[in-house]
Amino acid sequence: MGLGINTNIPSIFARRQADETFGRLTNNLEQLSSALRINRASDDAAGLAIAERFRTQVRQFNAEINALQSGISAIEIAEGGLESQQDAVGRLRELAVQAANGTLSDQQRQAINAEAQQLLQEIDATAGNTEFNDRALLDGSNPSLTLETSGNTTIQFQESTVDSLGLSGLDLSTQAGAQSAIDALDDAGEQISSNRADLGAQSSRLQSAIATREEGSENIQSAESRIRDLDLALATIERSRNQLLLRATFGALAQSNLVNQNAARLLGR
Repeated sequence: MGLGINTNIPSIFARRQADETFGRLTNNLEQLSSALRINRASDDAAGLAIAERFRTQVRQFNAEINALQSGISAIEIAEGGLESQQDAVGRLRELAVQAANGTLSDQQRQAINAEAQQLLQEIDATAGNTEFNDRALLDGSNPSLTLETSGNTTIQFQESTVDSLGLSGLDLSTQAGAQSAIDALDDAGEQISSNRADLGAQSSRLQSAIATREEGSENIQSAESRIRDLDLALATIERSRNQLLLRATFGALAQSNLVNQNAARLLGR
């Protein structure tokens, strides 16, 4: 290779290598400071697009989990109302058995019936006051509640009022009325138990749906991590390599300037 002055090819090459190495080192430092392999689209455009889709799916799963948990809360509130009604029906049956006793006087049955009517009012009050987000769950006004999930999961609520339980007109003021009330109260108790069992089954379904989404979210986050997160050990090795290369390149750049100095000596400089 000739000895020239106008163009210092070794110096140009060394400078280009220094620029490239410095760029890689800067990228290494960005990755290490963020612990992410991808900080911008230019780092890995395809990987970023896939990772962002994964992140969107995780957010969807988390939103659906929250919706399903709200559904379970609504079921628990409804089940609590039914439990209160079942206690009232149990007490009504006790009163009916007492009123059916032929040894009681009419006045005593009137007193028993007065308590019974209060309990019936309480059953209807419970149906109207058992609410979730201002939506009554037991009075029949909201027979279903749709959760915002993929597939629009729906929860069903059965009406549980004095009328729907077949207790309308219940009267314990007479022995005959008390005797007929016992069977009606047995049916009402069974209906409430059936409603509670149905809610329990729906709650189990929602719990299963939550578990499925939690597992899906975990798997997707693991997949995203493999794409987006940085291998710190590998990145540290790469940084050290680029630091050494940069020092070597600066040394080569300094040495390349000797070419011009040698040419100048030939000219007597």
